[in-house]
Amino acid sequence: MKFLTFSVLLLFFGLNMTSCTSEYQERLEEAKELKEQMTLIEESNFSSPDQHLVSEIREIEQQIFFLAKLSGNEDTFLMEIFGELQ
Repeated sequence: MKFLTFSVLLLFFGLNMTSCTSEYQERLEEAKELKEQMTLIEESNFSSPDQHLVSEIREIEQQIFFLAKLSGNEDTFLMEIFGELQ
């Protein structure tokens, strides 16, 4: 009986850890897409500066930082997105 209880608990914790990893990966993928979008806007804003585009870049950055907070490991998350700590 103890073995069965231990096995069920082990299975539960194992599934829980897998779920957390996939949520982190989902947020990371979303942030990577936002980073690509931000890069494109920055490049287009370089040739002809526009205040609206600057505001859009800031909004995207805020979304990325929010996803980093939700990830539970903000520093690592931001390093994966920006390549350095922000």
